[in-house]
Amino acid sequence: MAELRGPIVDVGETRSVSTQYGERDLAEVTLRPERGQAEPVTLTLWGKWSETAEYTQTGMEVLALGVEREEFRGEIQYATAGDSRIVIEPDYLVNVTDVRSWVQCPRMHYLNTLSGVPLNYPVVKGTVVHEVFSDLLRGGEVEAAIDDRVAEVGLDLGLLDRDADEVRKDVSDHARAIDGWLSQGTLEGGDEWRSEQTLISERYGLKGRADAVRRGAPVELKTGKNTNSEPRFQDKVQVACYALLLDERGEPPDTGTLLYTKNAALDRNEESGDLSPAKDFSLNEGLLDYVLRERNHLAAMAVAGEIPTGYEANATCNYCFEQDTCMVVSGRLDQESKAGRIGEAIPEEERNYFERFYRAIEAERGAVHDEYAKLWTQTATERADADRALIDLEPVGKKEVDGRWELRARCSDPVSKIREGDVVLASDGHPVRGNAEMARVVSMGEEIVVTADEPVELRRLDVYPSEIGADRMLTALHDALLAGDEDQKDVLIDRRDPVFRDVEETFIDNNPAQDRAVRRAVGADDCALIHGPPGTGKTYTIARTVRALVERGERVLLSAFTNRAVDNALDALRDQGYDEFVRVGTEHGVREDIQEYRLESRGDPDERAAELREASVVAATTASCGSRIMREGSFDVAVIDEASQLTEPATLAAVALADRFVLVGDHQQLPPVVQSADAAGTVETTEHGDDSADDGTTGATTATDGSGVVASGTANGTSRTAGDVADLSRSLFERLIETHPEAAVLLDTQYRMAQRIQAFSSNEFYDGRLRPASPDIAAQHVADLPEVTSDALPDRLQERVSFVDPDGTARGNTNPAEVTAVAEIVEAYAAAGVAREDIGVIAPFRAQAAAIRRELPAVTVDTVDRFQGSAKEVIVVSFVATGDLDSPIFEDFRRVNVALTRAKKALVLVGDRDALATDERYARMVEWAE
Repeated sequence: MAELRGPIVDVGETRSVSTQYGERDLAEVTLRPERGQAEPVTLTLWGKWSETAEYTQTGMEVLALGVEREEFRGEIQYATAGDSRIVIEPDYLVNVTDVRSWVQCPRMHYLNTLSGVPLNYPVVKGTVVHEVFSDLLRGGEVEAAIDDRVAEVGLDLGLLDRDADEVRKDVSDHARAIDGWLSQGTLEGGDEWRSEQTLISERYGLKGRADAVRRGAPVELKTGKNTNSEPRFQDKVQVACYALLLDERGEPPDTGTLLYTKNAALDRNEESGDLSPAKDFSLNEGLLDYVLRERNHLAAMAVAGEIPTGYEANATCNYCFEQDTCMVVSGRLDQESKAGRIGEAIPEEERNYFERFYRAIEAERGAVHDEYAKLWTQTATERADADRALIDLEPVGKKEVDGRWELRARCSDPVSKIREGDVVLASDGHPVRGNAEMARVVSMGEEIVVTADEPVELRRLDVYPSEIGADRMLTALHDALLAGDEDQKDVLIDRRDPVFRDVEETFIDNNPAQDRAVRRAVGADDCALIHGPPGTGKTYTIARTVRALVERGERVLLSAFTNRAVDNALDALRDQGYDEFVRVGTEHGVREDIQEYRLESRGDPDERAAELREASVVAATTASCGSRIMREGSFDVAVIDEASQLTEPATLAAVALADRFVLVGDHQQLPPVVQSADAAGTVETTEHGDDSADDGTTGATTATDGSGVVASGTANGTSRTAGDVADLSRSLFERLIETHPEAAVLLDTQYRMAQRIQAFSSNEFYDGRLRPASPDIAAQHVADLPEVTSDALPDRLQERVSFVDPDGTARGNTNPAEVTAVAEIVEAYAAAGVAREDIGVIAPFRAQAAAIRRELPAVTVDTVDRFQGSAKEVIVVSFVATGDLDSPIFEDFRRVNVALTRAKKALVLVGDRDALATDERYARMVEWAE
């Protein structure tokens, strides 16, 4: 038996032929094995596998397992046999729960993805019961587990107006079924359990977290009832997916178990049938192959960018609880649906807007799947070099704390994209082939601490790609277009100009621009834009705007792209004497001094819900605005900071919750980070992050609905996006400030930089309109710092701005000569009395930042992306490049603007004069610095 893998170059039609076994279907596909490097070969798909040809396209990757190889007329051919399996797009990881919903109805899978997880009692109760199940598997006591888990969802229950005691009673019925089954079902010799095991299959293209694995067999818990002797078919499908995942680990189970916990609460006098909660079933090859074919169909449609209609499956719409929703969505979006359509379609320009952004978001999801594949296609060293993994960790201990495991390890060089609070894959050496658990990072440094549900020897941490960003962008798009306010949509779709009321009141008497910005925000009927260049008091203006709105009886949503910006705005509100706000966020995400304002999920339902409902100001990141808790809220005004760093759909997550919105940002600084080339204004695949950037303009045209549009690209030769694609790298802030400049106010007075330092950015990016707030700020110098003796500095560092060419040579993304030069410059400032915490070093590439950090461990060294929003008394910038500027990172001049405007009193540029002179703007920068 052979194994083939490669892109499909031709797909034949399915036909029936007469064989010695009777009539059989077959289809022939031609592929290039060895991932496209070998000559084309023919693969004949027999029987049920021939269905694959109906939805595959040329360019899609196919993996053929256990196929027969034979020679016919001098030509090598391949064909499926009894034990063969076919996998389409194996690098596209499909979630097990998505396969389950797809089998129920492909249209239901689409609707679930589009509308998000709702806040309803069955969902919350299901979560509680599953957590109790995990607690009992770990030896917990029933009543204590119930009390703890019900208290944990107090906020959810309060928003649903549910009584905690009634919920405990409800959950106890389910818990009794679990506990009873666990007590009765102990296997001879004891049980071996794994709870919430993280499973990833690089062979079958599946991922999921099994509720439990018992002696190698999957167990899935369902909070509904089932009085039949057999499990429901879609539930079998879910367990069968876990069986395939376990099969790849060399543990092929032959039995699965469904545990229907509601059966324990049924009255045997009123119900008939099989009331036992646990239902075992056989995991035969036919079921596993069927599940894999359905997974293939889902993956193929996702990669092709197609929207399911419901005809792809045999679902009966009349009995579907989503039928009405399906018909409404189909009617509103004018989509084909097996269930039919009802209602009037939204206007054509809104449908175009939706479709373009839907394609862009799905292209972004595809980029996330490309990152999944790197977990196994890249070596550990390659992952570490890309800053996506910490390897060769030395485990130093593990202990159980409050039902979770605390894992510790030493790390000699903890440089990566991983940050405290991140969810990562913790493993004993390999995130897919080894023993791995989802974990949360508690602390980083020479000793790394993470927490996980189950223990693992902590030898490696990997960045875990997440689709939650794509999911929440889709949900925001759904909410804004299908449930959004019509007046608001008129402005979003550019059907009319924003409207403003005159406001005569003075809010800030010592800064006319800030005062105009507050008045513009207060007087906006639809939206207002506050353009805040570096150091212009943007955060202060936001706080004053929020206060002015609250004084008028408005309920305000205060949001931003990052937790840091949200907390900074709240800090500014406190400084202005206002602290009647609620902060929504995780314990790990909220700053320590803001923790007292954080809304706890745990506690009395009525108290928790009242705290949220009665708050005049609710603060949360835009990502949190897409959560089921925040989607229940409504506000008069949403004030959104860092709006120029947000994709348009991500901004809609906050915008859709309010009647009006105020966007605050600076489109001359860093744009939204977009991973997919299809969705970033370019048809050339570019890896985004600290090491590369895209200027967001190549190949872009403007759509009639106002969204930036780019032509779709391809992935493995197959388009993930059929049709025009919105440009996600162009923020809603940037689009509106270009189309409605009258809605914007520029903050033109800056409080950060010496005039000499601000000059270049002011002229190049802000039409020369920036000015220092006072003569003292304009004239500030490093000599103004306490304990600093400027005479101790070398002559070249006496100036506020200087340029140093160390005559180095770039080696990839590092430049050793610049590393040395930067270290010498920093040491010179330190020797003159500048505190090391007042010095910052910026490099365009993570590799250069890491090399400098090793030389200067006590100094903040990071990339441009990480430095946005920060400032230091002294900034040193290393440009790395020599000879020319051929890296995409230099194409977006906004990065230079960010780097140059972090400095207050001294700015030193370190680079190759000749390389920088190859571009007109960089040449002007060098001329200015010298």
